[in-house]
Order: sequence, then structure tokens, then C-alpha cells
Amino acid sequence: MGFVDKIQKIPVKTRLYGFIGFLCVLGGLFIYFIYIPMISDIRKNEKVLSETEATIRGNDERIKKLAELEQDVVTLNAKLKLLSEQLPQETEVSTLLGELQGLVNKSGLTLKLWKPEKRRTHSSGLYEEIPISVDLIGGYHNVGVFFDSIGKVKRIVNISNIKMGLPKLGSDGAMEITINCTAMTFAAAENKVETVQKTPAKKTQ
Repeated sequence: MGFVDKIQKIPVKTRLYGFIGFLCVLGGLFIYFIYIPMISDIRKNEKVLSETEATIRGNDERIKKLAELEQDVVTLNAKLKLLSEQLPQETEVSTLLGELQGLVNKSGLTLKLWKPEKRRTHSSGLYEEIPISVDLIGGYHNVGVFFDSIGKVKRIVNISNIKMGLPKLGSDGAMEITINCTAMTFAAAENKVETVQKTPAKKTQ
């Protein structure tokens, strides 16, 4: 008796249950060996993808911040350059003082006193204040021209403690006044490097 004949002798209901059981076993094997690992891989890949997207977003934010920081550096460098121009180094102070004296002459004033006072280091330690006592003689117009020209100087120069004497008739018949004031300019503080001399060690006998 052949295999097919043996199967045909099995009741139809039993064969149907057997076929259904076979399909269940086959489906279970598919789920266990193929579907579950595939779902696990998909979830792992989704997690990796999510992490990668988060990393990309973080890098985009860093790039954006980096661009902003680079722009801030450019702005700060421009401000530093401007401040460096307004606060001369020590070697440039004498040139600035000469420029101020030149403005006195151009304004038509007579310089009676030009006395740099003791320098004062600002509490920040970033710059020094250089006060200069100035006595001038000239007309009101000349004084106005001088103060206006001071305001146009590239460096920072402040005029304070302005005292005006009584107007007097000058030798040329024009009215003159005596002006006493303080011209305050500034110099960038330079770090002084102290040289330490090493004493040779004594030889031990």
C-alpha cells in the first residue's frame, strides 16, 4: 500500500486538523526564526536612525553656534581695534601729546602752561589716565575752535575742570580770556615682564 493510499484512509477531519497543525507549526517557525529577528533588527535600525538624526540636529546647532561665535569674534576684534586706536600704547603717547599741542597752535591760542601730571592707573588695570594741566590765552572763538578740534581727535581726550578768567583787552585790541583746564588722555597699560636672575648654585664640596 502506497503512502498516498495510507493518507486517503485517514479521515478527512483528521487530515484537516493535521494540515492546520502543520500550518501552525510552519507559522510558528516563521515567526520565531524570521519575523521576530526581523522586527528586532527593524527596531534596532530605527533606534540607530533616531540617534543619528539627533546627532545631526546637534551638529547643526553646533555649526549654527560656531557661525555666531565666529561673527562675535569678528565684532570683538573690530571693537578691540577701535579701542586700540583710541587708547594708544606707551610709545604713541608722546605723539598724541604733540598732536594736542599742534591743535592749540592751529586754534590761534597762546599756550602758557602745558604740564603733564602724575599718571594714574585705572582700577581695572587696563589703562592709565594721563592728566595734563593746560593754561591758554585767546579769544572766545579760538577757545571754541580748540575744544571742537579736540572732539575730532581719533584718540580719547577729555577736557575737564575748565576755569575761565575775566576777559581782558589784548595787545591787538581784541578781547582775550585765560583758560585753565585739564586735558585727560589715556594709554593702554602694558604688562611689564620682570626678568628674574638666577643665582648659580654653590658647589658642594
